[in-house]
Amino acid sequence: MKALQLVAGTIVFAGFSVAGCGSSSPGAGLGEDAGDSDGSTAEDASVVSTPSRVVNDGYLATGPWAGYGFTATDPGAAQIIPTCGTDSCDPPFVGDSFCMHGTVTGRTNWTGFAMLGWNVNQDAVDGPQLTWAVPETGGLIVTVDNPSKTPLRVQLQGTNPHISSDRWCAPLVSGQLIPWSSLRTNCWAGGNPQDPLTPGTPIQQAAIIVPGLQVDLPFDFCLVDVEVVSGPANPDGGDDGAGGDDSRDGGSDDDATTSEPYPG
Repeated sequence: MKALQLVAGTIVFAGFSVAGCGSSSPGAGLGEDAGDSDGSTAEDASVVSTPSRVVNDGYLATGPWAGYGFTATDPGAAQIIPTCGTDSCDPPFVGDSFCMHGTVTGRTNWTGFAMLGWNVNQDAVDGPQLTWAVPETGGLIVTVDNPSKTPLRVQLQGTNPHISSDRWCAPLVSGQLIPWSSLRTNCWAGGNPQDPLTPGTPIQQAAIIVPGLQVDLPFDFCLVDVEVVSGPANPDGGDDGAGGDDSRDGGSDDDATTSEPYPG
C-alpha cells in the first residue's frame, strides 16, 4: 500500500478547511520561522521517535477505529513538523512513527494550538471519512511518549468541529482511562458550556492537542498506543471483572482542535 493516498472529504478546523489525504489528512498553512521563545525554531528541537503500536505508514488501526493521521493548526498558531497539506505530509509518516514536534505560538488570547489527529472510520483503500458512534459505556486510553511533559489534551470531533459544540476534550494522562462521559465541550477551566459527550454521538476524528499559552510553547511527542474500551472498565484501564471488555487485545499505558484558552 502506498504511504500517501488522496481521499475524498473536507474537514474544517477552527476557521480553516482542508481536504483529507492519505498517510496524513488535514493540514494548515504555517507562518514561516515561528520560533521558540529563545529564538530557535522547531527544526532545532530534539526529536522523540518512539514507535507506535497502532500506526503503520500514517494509518492508525485499533479496535473499531481505523483511519489516516494528520497534523493541523490555524495559520500562524503553531509551527509543526511534519506539516500536512491536502495530499501529503512533509516529511511523511513512515513505518511505525507517528510523532509531532514544533512550537505553539504564544498569544495573549491563548489561541495557539497544535494537533496530531487521525480519522476513526476510514478505509485504507477507499478512503471516505465516515463516523463512529460513541458507545454507552467504556472510554479511551491514549499512551504517549512526552519527555518534556508538555500539557496535552485528548479531543474527539464530529463532522463540524469548527463549532465548539461538535468537539469534546479532556486532559491527557498517558495510559489512563478517559471515560466517554468525561469528555466535554470547552473542557478547560472556565470554559462554558461544558456539555458531556453522550452515547450515540457520531465521531469523525480523534486527536491529541497541544493547547497554547501566552508565551511560545515547544513540544515534542509521539503517539504510542490507543485503546478503545467498549465496556465497563476500571479507571486504570483494566477489566472490572463484571464483563468489561477492551476492544482489542494487548494492554497499554500515558489534549485536540481547540483555538480556545488553555486552562491557566
